[in-house]
Amino acid sequence: MIDVGRICVKTAGREAGKFCVVVDVLKDRFVLVTGPLVVTHVKRRRCNIEHLEPTPDVIKIAKNASDVEIINVYKKQGIFEKLGTKPPSDKDMELAKEKERKRAVAKKGKPKEPEAKPHEKEKAEKAKPEPKKEEKKEEPKPAKPAEKKPADKKKKKEKPKKKEHKEKKPGKKSKKKPEKPAKAKKAKGKKK
Repeated sequence: MIDVGRICVKTAGREAGKFCVVVDVLKDRFVLVTGPLVVTHVKRRRCNIEHLEPTPDVIKIAKNASDVEIINVYKKQGIFEKLGTKPPSDKDMELAKEKERKRAVAKKGKPKEPEAKPHEKEKAEKAKPEPKKEEKKEEPKPAKPAEKKPADKKKKKEKPKKKEHKEKKPGKKSKKKPEKPAKAKKAKGKKK
């Protein structure tokens, strides 16, 4: 019943009562859901399937689809009207795209640059000037006499030996608390 593209309502947690869509099915009764955040304020996270109430609506998305892709499918299939929400503004869409870029960078290490067409690559290679080769004359450095340090002899710091017991200084009191006299227990009984 719960599969990729299923629209659900969250029933537990701070996002309870909000709509989300299943992006991926994970092991051990968990799924990956998203609102997207700019639409329903449900961020992409793992969710227990017991905390979801599936609706009859299903959208066609790829596994691990981005929030931008999901928003575009929402627009095409008229899901915003069914959910009772408004489509995100252009500013919100830009924020969603920026988050997708950051997620891609964190996942792969480097953002993908759009590949240039083959004829544009050739033009770019021709436009690059070849680096000039310069010959550097190395001046001989004056030889310094090498100092020989024996590797076996390292300076070792000797730690002072610990005293086995502390010696009491005359005139100083010990820090032991004086013993209090034992209090006699009151006999429980009737007062006379």
